[in-house]
Amino acid sequence: MNKGKILLIGLAGMLAVACATDTVDQPQATPEASAAKKFVNTSSNAAQGKLLFYVDKGSVAQLEAAASATATGVSQIDNAAAEIGATGIKQVFNMKVNADLKRELGMDRWFSIEFSEDMNLDAAAKVLAAVDNVQRVEFSTIVRAPKIDEPEIVEVATAGSTRAGEYPNDPDFGKQWSLLNEGNRNVEEGKAPTYADYTGEGFVSPYAKKGADINVVPAWELTASKGSPEIIVAVLDNGVDYNHEDLKANILVNEAELNGTEGVDDDDNGYVDDVYGYNFYTNSPIITFGEGHGTHVAGTIAAVSNNGIGIAGVAGGNGNGGVKILCCQMLTTDDKPFNGSDYDAAARAMEYAADRGAVLSNNSWGNDPGVLVNDNSYMVNMSLRYDAFKYFMSKKNHPALDGGVIIFAAGNESAPMAGYPGAYNEYISVTATGPDGLPAYYTNYGPGCNIAAPGGEFYVNQFNHAMRSGCILSTLPDNKYGYMQGTSMATPHVTGIAALMLSYAEETGKVYTVDQFKSMMLTSVNNIDMYLSEGKKKQSSAGELSLATYEGKMGTGSIDAYRALLSMRGISAVPVVAGEECVINLKSLMADGMTLPKTYEDIIIPDDVRKRLGIKNETIFGDDLIITCENPGGGVIKVVMVAGGDSVGGGNSMGGMRIEKEIALVVSGNFTATNGVVDNPGGWL
Repeated sequence: MNKGKILLIGLAGMLAVACATDTVDQPQATPEASAAKKFVNTSSNAAQGKLLFYVDKGSVAQLEAAASATATGVSQIDNAAAEIGATGIKQVFNMKVNADLKRELGMDRWFSIEFSEDMNLDAAAKVLAAVDNVQRVEFSTIVRAPKIDEPEIVEVATAGSTRAGEYPNDPDFGKQWSLLNEGNRNVEEGKAPTYADYTGEGFVSPYAKKGADINVVPAWELTASKGSPEIIVAVLDNGVDYNHEDLKANILVNEAELNGTEGVDDDDNGYVDDVYGYNFYTNSPIITFGEGHGTHVAGTIAAVSNNGIGIAGVAGGNGNGGVKILCCQMLTTDDKPFNGSDYDAAARAMEYAADRGAVLSNNSWGNDPGVLVNDNSYMVNMSLRYDAFKYFMSKKNHPALDGGVIIFAAGNESAPMAGYPGAYNEYISVTATGPDGLPAYYTNYGPGCNIAAPGGEFYVNQFNHAMRSGCILSTLPDNKYGYMQGTSMATPHVTGIAALMLSYAEETGKVYTVDQFKSMMLTSVNNIDMYLSEGKKKQSSAGELSLATYEGKMGTGSIDAYRALLSMRGISAVPVVAGEECVINLKSLMADGMTLPKTYEDIIIPDDVRKRLGIKNETIFGDDLIITCENPGGGVIKVVMVAGGDSVGGGNSMGGMRIEKEIALVVSGNFTATNGVVDNPGGWL
């Protein structure tokens, strides 16, 4: 909480005291008006037959010790329960685990009350709010699941990497353009694809651009584990298929429950048989997968990499397991795809994630943009959920970080703002780009949006077929794979990079605060705005988009995994545009106050880096390194110089010491427009 907020609260408190002591000629509030002030939201879009309420500290112990579900021993609450025909009262949060911290945060004061769905919800809320012991009443607003198309299921290769000789060896890594975008490998530059090209292995979309990816391949080279199993990532979504061939090794399994007695809470954590996570919609350990949204998200983060099966996850390890996925199901798959969930299911899922050791939380759900308009309205109108999220961020579940990081999808409504909770200033909200590196037609943008990542974008070809290869390929239930698009697909790329960063911190013994960590993530980006100026347009499946609409509104830029790890390593990162001659002033890369060398002796470029980046024509002229890189990606080179003389000393000569300066080249793709319209081969839409 900042000082401004503290001062406002303090002033409000003083005004409240003044009003309480000076009652001369002041109208007295009616009991109904006083009760109404306790409502923190409205009954609009709320679950029937249920209310949430927050009690004073003095009532907690008695409510916790209640002998029955409806007789609490707190007379006013019992009378209210009888009046509305309550069938049960229970504490919302699980006080069997980390009770001290939860009490410190006031989580123990939240209770739910259930009654017949025939009971008028507003009438029941008024009865409950009239109770002196009750300080807040909250309606259980339905959580909105993501708006996204059904997945397109595809056949994947069963053996042999499509990128032979390069990490990883997963057969369909070549279709994961969001991890390594090489444009259309089987289509000649500038030539319109033919029908045969659509079925070719290297075809993504007519708009695919080299380098429009998260630049993870060079980042993998910097971390030995490529995803540490000590890092737990909670997926708050619908269920994750824990038996999927490409996910099973990276699913967090509760061994105590797996090897225990069915129907018994073997590890005494408050949840019975939570072997593979928990379903907070049904309040049971039975995970349901539905159309596979949660499974798809999990695959982007942690599909087992380099195992010769399917695809690679961003933090999927090196063939023997990577980061662990914890399934926290809080969306239902009943009735229709991407249905919603009760309000408190999300809060309890986030609490469970913290209690099970998760340090990262991936979320693709929320309120429609504009329902809440600022952070204060979120904190008030979603106070129960806010308390649970605060608990997750307070919990230190990994030695490299002093708390948890919450990552949200910005939303798919093409709206000029993110939806809450993701828009809240302490959570990371992710916008989406297509395979052209430009804003996807569906992405939200503007206030509350922090960073961009590939979310995919389908297109319509000249034969009027909707093509999905420009969307994101990932895992689906029953050992299937398929394409989806959305900010839901962009978010796990950011979560996966966060997991890679923590893996690197774990390996190198680095420790960060949550604020430091988030700052590193949000500054490890490539520029988007340079392609979004006035007059530039883009063709999409939604028609022609004016790119100026998104300028300065997609977040800090497009996330770059290599930059993120370089920032932790402390190497100077130099941005380079593919195909353009770049002049790097070496003075600017030296430490402040350093006496500059008189001699730059050599440039050391490893063969693999030279090949990967297509480096040519490198030379040093004065204090400038002049270099051209043809291919997007990243790599570390060294500039060799002399410290303390014009030449290296030795033998019969006195001179300086030979020293080296590491420089990381981060080469981005060139997504420039042609005649004001972003390159659109063939003009098909």
